[in-house]
Amino acid sequence: MNSTLQSIPISSIHIKPQVRQTMSQEDQTSLAQSIEHNGVLVPLLGYLERSEIILVDGHRRLDAAKRVGLDCVPMIVSDHIPSPSERITFQLLSNAHRRDLDITDHARAIQQLMHETQWSAAQVSMQLGGPSPATISKLLALLVLPKAVQDLIDSGKLPMSSAYTIATVTDSVERDRLVKEVLGGRMTRDRLVKHVKANRSSKKASCKIKRKRTPKERITIQLGQGRVVVVSAPSMTTEQITSWLVDLAVQLKDANKENRSREEVLKIVSDANKEINTEDPLPDGEDS
Repeated sequence: MNSTLQSIPISSIHIKPQVRQTMSQEDQTSLAQSIEHNGVLVPLLGYLERSEIILVDGHRRLDAAKRVGLDCVPMIVSDHIPSPSERITFQLLSNAHRRDLDITDHARAIQQLMHETQWSAAQVSMQLGGPSPATISKLLALLVLPKAVQDLIDSGKLPMSSAYTIATVTDSVERDRLVKEVLGGRMTRDRLVKHVKANRSSKKASCKIKRKRTPKERITIQLGQGRVVVVSAPSMTTEQITSWLVDLAVQLKDANKENRSREEVLKIVSDANKEINTEDPLPDGEDS
């Protein structure tokens, strides 16, 4: 891989999607003033793809150079074409040592990196040297929020911790209400967490389906010498009991053809009847 420092005409520099999607006008004005007086002190980084020079690092410097009317900027140009994951990783690492990215720009970049590489949050954390896997999960959760709310996070009006808690709420109307409560100062972070947890627990409780137990008849048949057969069903006639016992005797005999143990025979018969009940339910009023 070869790299050379060159003076590159700004008009020949091509820009592809990058991790930083927004720039502070105040910061860019300040940087433009510095470049106007001192020039571009740190070269931009790029690579040659066919006949095009693609910018990898230095988007803020390029923007500021355009503002002050420079024709060329210093750039280190490599002949290595980076993969999408290499480009995103480099940009994330570069921005980590300069002015912080917007929170949601950071989240979107990590999401794209995970998509390109199929890395887990733990692998991304290790490759970038942070943030932690837990923080990465929280960052990604913020992306479910509407763009207007994401802008509030980036501006610092909505704290990330509160935003993450709100992002766990599935009801969009409730999310909007909670955002307004936090912005209005009527909902502290601790109160927000308690409120969301309480609502979640309440919904879980209301969603539990209580199984309605059908009353069953139960009869005991004495066979003598201490032997007893107990039959239980929602309802039963003498004919039904007779049929069930005959069927059971046949099943027990078939299951015991290979002289299996009692436990094995009972399990075979029970499993077979469970499958019948699951796959071919009887009409209402009948039982197996």
